[in-house]
Amino acid sequence: MDVTTSCKRSAIHNLRIDAGGPNHESTDSKGIDEGLALPESLRVASDLVIGEAVIVARINGDNRQNRVRTFVSPTTSERVEVRGSLGHFLSQGDLVCVISETRLDAAAQRLHRSGDLHIVDYGIVPGQGFEGGTLKHERLGRADEVAELTSEMSVLRESLMPRIMLNSLITDLVVNDTNENCLLGSAEIPGILMDQVGMTRHTMVTVFNASAGGCTDTYAVPMPPGVVMTTGAMAGFAPLGTRVHVASFAVADATLPAAIVQTDGSSAI
Repeated sequence: MDVTTSCKRSAIHNLRIDAGGPNHESTDSKGIDEGLALPESLRVASDLVIGEAVIVARINGDNRQNRVRTFVSPTTSERVEVRGSLGHFLSQGDLVCVISETRLDAAAQRLHRSGDLHIVDYGIVPGQGFEGGTLKHERLGRADEVAELTSEMSVLRESLMPRIMLNSLITDLVVNDTNENCLLGSAEIPGILMDQVGMTRHTMVTVFNASAGGCTDTYAVPMPPGVVMTTGAMAGFAPLGTRVHVASFAVADATLPAAIVQTDGSSAI
């Protein structure tokens, strides 16, 4: 049986956050008040797309909490902005590294070992703007500086290096019931909302705590209309009154359209 392995797909080094923080309100969120908003020119340079899952590592952060998982959010501005739960982890002026992940099957692993499958690194001099970054293609330790991805490189990467993409997102839920006992549930969401975004019972989800920061992984359970509930360990992560965004992810290509529903706390807007 072929083994599929996880591998870095691309990275941005020494990226400065231009806007964000716990009290920051985005005026350019396009309805998505969560994630890392990257300007289009930076996304193109680093081969990242809207909706792609990334790890954001805070440079000079403490060793207990120096990175968090999120996704790339849309923006029309040239600012690097943190939104939602990410705003409790990062603030304006922070330096971060951004890392995306892929899954390599046996054929892709062989090409990677031979140096024929490129990993994109976009390096920025600390303290400078992202416009002056340097693009490199890492091939098992051989760093080749190039101006841009060739069409052949792009085709090979897209065919053999799938992205981890946002598949569905329910925003602005507010927890209105909890139980500290670990029952049969974990993150309980109105079933009608789950149906709208294509989630099923036991879909693995990431819950973003927009009230206090942080994210955690669990599974979703459908509930009656209006009921947003957390149980067991999730009750401690998101107690009563917590505003959360609930997302699912899929291994896919850049064209995967995410299903997104905004709520008023428990019902779709």
